[in-house]
Parts: sequence; C-alpha cells; structure tokens
Amino acid sequence: MKKGLIVFAVGFCYLILIIYGIGVIYSVETPTEKREVVQRVPVEQLKDKISIAHADIFGSLERPQVIFDHKKHIEALVKDGKKDWETCDSCHPWNEDKTHMSFIFPQKVAKKDKDSYMHAYHDECMDCHKEMSSEKKKSGPVVCGECHVEKLAALQYIYPAAEFSYEHHDNHDKKLKEKNIQDNCAYCHHIYNEELVYEKGKEWSCYYCHEIGRKTGPVLAEETRIIGKKGLGLDRVSHTRCLNCHLYYKKQDEGKKKAKDEKEIPIECAQCHTGKYKTIAELEKVPRPDSGQAEKAFIDVDKAKMKGVPFDHKSHQTQSKTCRGCHHETLNACKECHTLTGNPDGGNVNIAGAYHEISSEQSCSGCHTVKKAEKNCNGCHHAIMPVDAQTKGPKKAICAICHSGKRELLPATKLSIAGLDTEKVKKEVEVKILEKEYEPSKFPHIKIIEKMVKISNDDKLGSYFHRDLQTLCEGCHHQSRAEAEAKKDEPPYCRNCHSIAFDPQRINRPRLLAAYHRQCIQCHQKMELEKPKECKECHKDKELRPEFVLSKPSEVSR
Repeated sequence: MKKGLIVFAVGFCYLILIIYGIGVIYSVETPTEKREVVQRVPVEQLKDKISIAHADIFGSLERPQVIFDHKKHIEALVKDGKKDWETCDSCHPWNEDKTHMSFIFPQKVAKKDKDSYMHAYHDECMDCHKEMSSEKKKSGPVVCGECHVEKLAALQYIYPAAEFSYEHHDNHDKKLKEKNIQDNCAYCHHIYNEELVYEKGKEWSCYYCHEIGRKTGPVLAEETRIIGKKGLGLDRVSHTRCLNCHLYYKKQDEGKKKAKDEKEIPIECAQCHTGKYKTIAELEKVPRPDSGQAEKAFIDVDKAKMKGVPFDHKSHQTQSKTCRGCHHETLNACKECHTLTGNPDGGNVNIAGAYHEISSEQSCSGCHTVKKAEKNCNGCHHAIMPVDAQTKGPKKAICAICHSGKRELLPATKLSIAGLDTEKVKKEVEVKILEKEYEPSKFPHIKIIEKMVKISNDDKLGSYFHRDLQTLCEGCHHQSRAEAEAKKDEPPYCRNCHSIAFDPQRINRPRLLAAYHRQCIQCHQKMELEKPKECKECHKDKELRPEFVLSKPSEVSR
C-alpha cells in the first residue's frame, strides 16, 4: 500500500513537470521580424532623390527600395556634353510628333504588373550602365545590392506638393506678356471636346478634371471618367505641361543675359517642391486671375422668396488661396448648378444649401463659421449656435444683414461705447453671490467691452455683421433679448436664469457656479489668453476661511 502511494506521488510529480514544460514551450513568443522605424527625409535633404518602390504594383518589397539620384544622373549627362535642358529624353519618351515629352519611366512596360515593371527597370537602367562601361565611362551599378541598399530601406523620400499660387499665376502671365505672347491663357488652359481645345471664359483650374479620386459632380463627369481611365492624374499632367514649357524656354534663353533679380527657370524637383507655401495675407495684394468676373454682384435667384444679396466678389477673392475655395466644381456662378429645389447637375443640393450649409467650407455660412473659429472670434462664437437656414434658428433677424434686397452693400459699422449709460453699464462688476472661501471677483466690465469693440472694428466680417453694440453684449448675455427687457441697457443677471443649487428638472442649464466658470474660462481658452485661468487670478483667497466651504446638498423632493 505504502509502495503504491510512493509510485503514485512520483508519477503525479512527473505529470506536473510535463504539463509545466509544455506550457513553457508554447508560451515562448515567436521571434518576429525586426522592423525598422520609418524615417521621413527632411525636405532640404531630398536633393532630387526619388524613391522607386511602387507600393501599388509591388506591395511588400522583397528587397529594399531603390533611391534614385536624379540630380547625379543629370550631372553625368551634362559632363558628357549635353545641356541640362536636353538631358531629359535620355530616359523619357517624346510623343509621336515630338511636341512634348512624357516624364514616365521606365518606358517599355509590357503591362502593369510586378514582373513587367521589374524587368523594364532592370533592362533600361542596367543596359545604360553597361553601355557606358563599354565606352570606358564612369557608370552605375549592375549588381542587385548596389541599388537595393539595406540601410536605405526605412527612409521615406516624399516631396511636398508644389503650390501654384496666385503669385505664380501672375508671374507666368507677366513673363508670357514680356515675350509678346497674346493668347497666353491657351498655353495651360483647355477643355476636352474629343481633343484638347482652348475656350475663352473657361480658364478653369487643372484640379477640376485631373484630381483623380476627388468626388465630383455630373458637370465634368465625362472628362473625369476619361482622365481616370487614361491615368492622367494631376502629378502626371502638371509635370508634362509645366516641365515641357520650362525646358522649351530654358533652351530659348540659352546664352541670353539675365537680369540680377531674374530667377532660374525650374527644371529640378526641389525647385518647385519646396514645402514653402504663401499665406492668404502674403497673397492679398497679388492680382487675381481675370476670368471676366464682376467686382461686385447682386445674387438674385428667380422665384426665390428671399430678397437678393449684394456680394463683393473682389473683397472675397483676397480671403482665399484659390478660386476653388468657393468654386469647387467649375468657375460658374453657384445658381447655374444649384437651383431652388435642387437638380442632378448640382448634386441635388438646392441653392439655400449651397449658400448656407454650415458644414461646407465652400458655402457662405460654412466659410464664415470657419472664420468664427479664429481665436479673436471664438471667445464668443464657440458658445453661439450657428444659423441654419433650414431651421431658421437661432435668430431670424440676422438674415436681413445679407438679404437686404439692395444692390449696394451695407456700410461697415464702427462700434463705440460713447453712448453707453455708465450708471447702468458699470465700469466694474463685483460678483459676490457665491462668495465663500474666496473674496468676491471683480469683473472689469467696460474694459472687456472696449476690447471686444476693438476686435470687431478691426475685423472686416465683424464690422459688417455686428451692426450694433447689443450684438456684442449677446456674447455673454447669450439668452437675453433686448426687445423684451424692462429697461434699456439692463439685461438680466446670470443668476436670474442660473440657480445657485443644481436644478434636476433643467439638466441642460448649469448651476450658477458652473455657468460663471464655463462662460469666463472657456472664453479665455478659446481666445488663447495667458490668464486668467486659475482661481486666484480672478478672486483672492480669504484670510479667514469659513468652516464649511461646500454647500449643503439640496434635498430632492420625490
């Protein structure tokens, strides 16, 4: 019996050890492939180097990407006797009639798959390298590891988008006029009508048709379909159009004396893809492209129930970096696509939605909503519900500022506190109703009104829409209605609506302590003010604190 127990105990111990061992074996983590942290190369270090990876074709690479030094190849060809403007066709093909070059590589791709691209790269690159070697010239690699370098695998060579701003457009316009070219718009702008043709009045942005993948309406549906099918995306057509023109004039200007301030015609990647972009303020004085647009317009929709709107087109042009900021499909007027009831040409968005949709940056109300999010405006406007034309809320009176029915704009309003009754509108307000562990808070009432008046007067949008001082008062006195107040310039106090104790029957209305702090501190935060943000910056500590600083919870009747 004893012997049997010993055998059982030993067997049991072995079983435990086996189970433990199996657990250890299967709990060991499987070794994972070491992954390099991807590092993006800074713009100033790109130096015309191009990453050859084609993730859309190759997917996950078997060998490291190839970093192609474009500038080094140009320099080698120049050293061999070519001018920089005639080096491109060493790698890139001309079209049939030799009018322009396509900046594609490799040239001889049988079909768009992994093997075809790989063989085309190897054949075209290495054949050139071998040929140069046979001519006893300095040449490039012909061995895998010399192009597919492991230490370059984790580097990202991504060029920032080149921006063709109003300034670029104006400079190109002037340059072509200097060369006595009359119809200079036709150099870049065209429409599609079975072939590319220039049509005056339709000098539209390249983006309208060539930004493949962008959601577009039906107006240019046929054009975008053909462009997508042919793969004529913005990057491809802009390089074809811009570089061919630059190369042509580079050749024409060869040997000519340049002015001191005359810039070199760009033909290198880094000369256009700088990563530097002009701000709206920097472009304000730059002339806008002339498409025959009126400086001022009167927006009056046939059979509309609202009065017409005077619109200062010239002023609005300076508030956007591109015409596409408003004209998102074509340069046509909004009402040409967006009708009173909506139709397919306008994506079934009616005219009211086109002008008033607050979630769209292309609409008037949407653009103004973005403007109101700037720090000088956001102190008040973050808490004011935006106007929705569909619901007519929160205040219908604001409609008349735009829908005046007059062809001339309303004059800008310069507000002043000169007419305020200082007996009613106090210079300083002492807030002491909640006084407990802190001294009463002294609120510099007039000083804040003066600051708001200055901000409004200095802002173009503010000075147009803030028609009177009462509008500014509503930033804090947000639910008050001047027409319902018993006395002029005496709006209700915060405590008239917000009770000291929490009201469980009005859960959307904060108690007084929360109302004060949300109103004041959120305004400071939205306006990015350094202070006051802390308790003692508004109200000092009391020297003698009360024994109980917290209010006794109010009983809820059931």
